[in-house]
Amino acid sequence: MFKDLSLKATYSSYEDDVGSSFYTPILRECISYDRATAYFSAQALANYAKGLEVFARRGNKCRMIVSAELSEYDYRQIKEGYQLREEVNLALLGRLRETLSLEEERNISNLAYLISLGIIDIKIAFTRLGIFHDKFGVMEDEVGDVICFRGSNNETAAAYNTNYEAFDITCSWQASAFDYSKIVKSKEIFENLWNNKVENVLVCDMSQTLHREIVSHSKGKVIIDTVQLEPSCLLLDYDDGLKLDIKIEPSLLLNNAVYKRWLKRYVDLERSNDHIIHFKSSLTYPSYKKIIGILEQDAQKRAYRFFTTQRLHDYIANREMYIEKRANIGLFIKQQDPIIRAQFAEYKAVVDCAFYRQLRDKQMWDSFFMCSMKKSSNFSVPGSGKTASVLGVYSYLQSQGLVKRIVMVGPKNSFGSWVDEFKACFGMKQQVQLFSIHDPSYRSTKDKQQAILYDTGNKNLLLFNYESLGTYVTEIKKLIDAETLLVFDEVHKVKALNGRRAFDALEIAKDACYTIALTGTPIPNSYTDIRNLLDILYHDEYADFFGFTIPQLKDPSPDDITVINQKLQPFFCRTTKQELQVPAANPDSFIQVMASRPENELFQILLLKYAKNKLALIIRLLQLESNPQMLLNSLDLSEFSDVLDISGEIEQIDYVDFSDDVVSLINNIVTTKKFDACIEIALQLHRDHKPVLIWCIFIDSMMNIKGALETAGVRTACIYGAISMEERQVILSAFRKGEIDVLITNPHTLAESVSLHIVCHDAIYFEYSYNLVHLLQSKDRIHRLGLPNNQYTQYFFTQEIFFTKDGDPYSLDEKIYLRLKEKEQVMLDAIENNMLERGNTTEEDLDLIFSGLRL
Repeated sequence: MFKDLSLKATYSSYEDDVGSSFYTPILRECISYDRATAYFSAQALANYAKGLEVFARRGNKCRMIVSAELSEYDYRQIKEGYQLREEVNLALLGRLRETLSLEEERNISNLAYLISLGIIDIKIAFTRLGIFHDKFGVMEDEVGDVICFRGSNNETAAAYNTNYEAFDITCSWQASAFDYSKIVKSKEIFENLWNNKVENVLVCDMSQTLHREIVSHSKGKVIIDTVQLEPSCLLLDYDDGLKLDIKIEPSLLLNNAVYKRWLKRYVDLERSNDHIIHFKSSLTYPSYKKIIGILEQDAQKRAYRFFTTQRLHDYIANREMYIEKRANIGLFIKQQDPIIRAQFAEYKAVVDCAFYRQLRDKQMWDSFFMCSMKKSSNFSVPGSGKTASVLGVYSYLQSQGLVKRIVMVGPKNSFGSWVDEFKACFGMKQQVQLFSIHDPSYRSTKDKQQAILYDTGNKNLLLFNYESLGTYVTEIKKLIDAETLLVFDEVHKVKALNGRRAFDALEIAKDACYTIALTGTPIPNSYTDIRNLLDILYHDEYADFFGFTIPQLKDPSPDDITVINQKLQPFFCRTTKQELQVPAANPDSFIQVMASRPENELFQILLLKYAKNKLALIIRLLQLESNPQMLLNSLDLSEFSDVLDISGEIEQIDYVDFSDDVVSLINNIVTTKKFDACIEIALQLHRDHKPVLIWCIFIDSMMNIKGALETAGVRTACIYGAISMEERQVILSAFRKGEIDVLITNPHTLAESVSLHIVCHDAIYFEYSYNLVHLLQSKDRIHRLGLPNNQYTQYFFTQEIFFTKDGDPYSLDEKIYLRLKEKEQVMLDAIENNMLERGNTTEEDLDLIFSGLRL
């Protein structure tokens, strides 16, 4: 207790070791400590570390109010402590208490450690004029005795070790009524300051200040807007959203026509009152600028005082891309204008130095484009080396000290490709430091959340799949800062309007400084497919610069198409395989077979049964060709949204109600003609010692093909959705090593981001849909950048031919194939013309595929 200590009335730095003679013994007995100081330094804690250690272990609390005159070093320590307190859970805090002491920093400063445990809380005091310069402290022990001190001493190392400082103390148990009033007054002043109730002094909660970026450190100081202290005014500020402080008579604004006519439309009425207006969270910085203009004009007209904070202007400046200027830069680069060739040469030299495997010239231009644009798309065809171009962007930005990490969001299958490309591009020049959301060491959602927060600080490649965004969006957002290159691979995965994945992708992209969206097939159906992509890249600018409505994108007129492409052209780059000199694939080979009599009878039955449901008819005909036994199972079309290339909801379930005769007909078909043809071509390729890739749709087909080939002595493996990522990698590795002869898979599992072109050059398409993305990307698993000039690539398409009641031949496979080739040609023509192709709707595709049939 304080009464047991030997205390002096006055302490001075030139006579006393203030730390050991005053602070240390008192803090050992103290249960609360309130301190106001003009200047503060974390290094001061070293002068009474032993006393603080006892104070901290007892779980006692210290409140400090300090001036804004903080060094950058102290700012960083305080920030580190509050971030740690916000992020760690109780279990981790417990471990900190057990394992750390004030003398064992272990990567956490003394101050940050105490803040993280909640032992010390700090608030910052700002004054309208001058600086906060009060200096006093109030300490209390467990029996309620109080020590109050006042004097010249600050809470800095210099105050203890260099300066001549002195202070007097007042003890409650010895004080007269006059002296006791000093204690009462000091406690009152501190409480008023702590609760921000002192006129002309603004006291900010430090954790909020840091979290919401109220303060910024510059030139060794923490700075905040003094306009926040201005009385009798309107103050527009950004604090996790736009808000207006009304420090005048509210009716002067709220009852005015300017507010009712021009401002009210932007206001979040539910969160606003007469003293503070919160604007809608959906507003973007162009709207902020409009609101500023409205209030500035009204303030001049009606002669009231209106201020905007610097942090609002900083927020707008950070968000503002000057998109028209950016568009001009994009066009200059795409045209390789002489004005930018010097910058390109400098960029190329930096990337060449950083890379072990050099980029090709066209890849380097794409890389330069994406880096210069900061936010852009790469629509180069699959297999053209988009990943390597992005890694070039990363290497350049890293060399300039602008970026430390890549956060990649893409399909699970792309993870291995990103790791492989990183290693191939950088070699030994930079080691990959990997974080994967599918690391098997993280066994639960909580483990993964903790890992994102605490295991990613030194990682340079962080991988997430689209499905994981919804669960970990809060944690992922904390990774996205000015030093992060955010990449969305296969961004067409989030094309569904109002889809959850698109919402989550937009959420994590909002604060990104550098964002790249990759896809080889940006518009397989209609221009609506790029709506979400543009929102992710240019959310703030979309309405004012692009402004395409959904109806306009769904059904554009020729003039609309011209305008859309003119607007889009500066913001994407695109490269063909021909430009990269990838050797052309052989002409496609068709394995056509005639359906057997029972198969043809079932064909006629299915045409009648599904005449009014073309989506179900496609799936049922594909099942007929592969294994008619599948016709006996109910069909949930929602399971085939990828196959049918439909991004919206499908709520159609087909329940089986075939007659006994039809069931008997189905049961009499052991294998189909198409199945037999597929097995025969696979065996022939195997006899020629060629590894084979077989593409299917149905898992049932995959299993049947695997069984037939294994019976013939062929080493076979399957990869489909239920196969874990770890097992997939094992299978792919075995295939690449020649330990597996035939790999069977489906496009919605393995058509993206997996490279097999080094070991496999023959692919059989047993089942295929009219999803152009699936076709192009599946073909590019074995045909991509890196093939030698004399390398052949061969695709085999199995096609079964039926006959209608009129005796006319009809092949669903042939119709789908021809439709896909038409779509592919449209895309290639569009690339040649440097514009984005318009695809077809599902209904248009179905009409073309079933043309010639009387349904």
